[in-house]
Amino acid sequence: MKISIKIKVGLLSLIAVLYSCNDFLDVDRPDNLVKNEFWQSSDHVFSSLMGLYTSLNSSLNHLHVWGDIRSSLYAPGRSSSFSNIYSQFLMHDIYPTNSLVSWAQAYKSIGWVNSFLINAPLTLENDPTFKEDQLNEMLGEAYAIRALYYFYLVRAFKEVPIIKEAYESDLQKINTAVSTEQDLLDFIEEDLDIALRYVPEIYETQQDNFGRITKNAVRALWADVKLWRNQYQECLDLCAVLDSKYANSLVNPHDWYTIFNPGNSPESIFEYQYSQLGPTSPLYNWFSYHDRAGERYLANASNVRLNSSEELYPPIGLDPILYTTSDTIRLKTYAAFNMQNISTGYGTGVEVYKFLGEAPYQRSYRSSNNRTANYIFYRYREILFMKAEALAMQGEYLKAEEVLNIIREQCDIPPIEPGGAGDGVEFFTNLLMEREFELGFEGKEWFAAVRVARRPGFESVLIEKAAMNHSMGQSYQVIRARLLNPESWFLPYYYDEVKKNQQLDQKEFYLNK
Repeated sequence: MKISIKIKVGLLSLIAVLYSCNDFLDVDRPDNLVKNEFWQSSDHVFSSLMGLYTSLNSSLNHLHVWGDIRSSLYAPGRSSSFSNIYSQFLMHDIYPTNSLVSWAQAYKSIGWVNSFLINAPLTLENDPTFKEDQLNEMLGEAYAIRALYYFYLVRAFKEVPIIKEAYESDLQKINTAVSTEQDLLDFIEEDLDIALRYVPEIYETQQDNFGRITKNAVRALWADVKLWRNQYQECLDLCAVLDSKYANSLVNPHDWYTIFNPGNSPESIFEYQYSQLGPTSPLYNWFSYHDRAGERYLANASNVRLNSSEELYPPIGLDPILYTTSDTIRLKTYAAFNMQNISTGYGTGVEVYKFLGEAPYQRSYRSSNNRTANYIFYRYREILFMKAEALAMQGEYLKAEEVLNIIREQCDIPPIEPGGAGDGVEFFTNLLMEREFELGFEGKEWFAAVRVARRPGFESVLIEKAAMNHSMGQSYQVIRARLLNPESWFLPYYYDEVKKNQQLDQKEFYLNK
């Protein structure tokens, strides 16, 4: 079976910087964490740990850009705030002066994690009620958060410095050479090994089970790492444990929208949770169209592109009554609203409703959208995609199709017939499209394409996907030429960081840019 719908969605407020951490935990600001008056009680440790979670939001804009917007889903938004730094990503022509390649905030957050790992154990001496097993659970969460940051960095840049020092001041500088990709991945796995031993299987509250690191969150991240390393059986072993936890937790087809609103669905593994009193979510400004004070803002100005007319995959715009249970962005009118009569040079406006709406199949928006759209790092359906990919790389294509059909069943769409997804390049081309239909705009589709394309013989999967029907109208030949060298799939080092770090040399591929 061929997959026929390809949605390309543009950007509006990618420019908006996410939540600022300048007021981050006034009680325990990271640059105060080593002071003698801190680390006196378990409450200090816990509040600092919550600060590590909060700091994820400060990096989220960059993490999402690195992992997703070079996928085939995005096109520029109508807003004049769409700028050259984002268009470089869409054009696959990225320069070291592009501020979106700066890793400064990610390393600041890593430094805060390091500070926590170094200083939190001191509290045992100061608070006799604080037990070592309580400390170890919190340390495990911190190790997992650090591993998550480094896994984004290694997928985005391939080679980056490993920093183990605490962050204590904005004046602190990184002056460390990059480590090899293999050393970085080894370091990540060391952190995950500690985290898996320490973090709890579940917490006392349901909200913590989705919004904090659990053993299942560690397993999901570790399975992702194993797949990146092409260690397919190890990936499958971790997926098998997650199968035992989540196989009976997939939401019913009629309830698919609960994955996004209210979120924290039974199949969720780890989400960044937003609340009315905390930082605001970037998803509203990335994926919404709205009128405000007489001005028109359009996040997603793009065409809904159809790659074929195969009726099995009817285009967005089909009467929703005919497919009342279809999932996410696959087939639904109400998965991505077409904003009629609003045009740009690149197409028609589309908004990704799964991040914005209150309920499926009707245009009704959540109140305070920008504070109620959780950011999903891992959910069980992505684990199934990992499992299918690993099985296919072991030559088990029919088993891989069976796994994909589990997802299709939950979407009330027809299964793939045995052998229908093909094998080799054809299978992985279809697999990436299946991922986009289910996981579109959730932050990792460029990483998935790079992961597949790095395997010998599969380079064309990424290149063809990126070069065909380019959202900014660039010719197939131009985009293909820009992506022929696999080094172009990874980001340059930001010029300012090269200037400050005497041991950091710009990548050869980007030297003349």
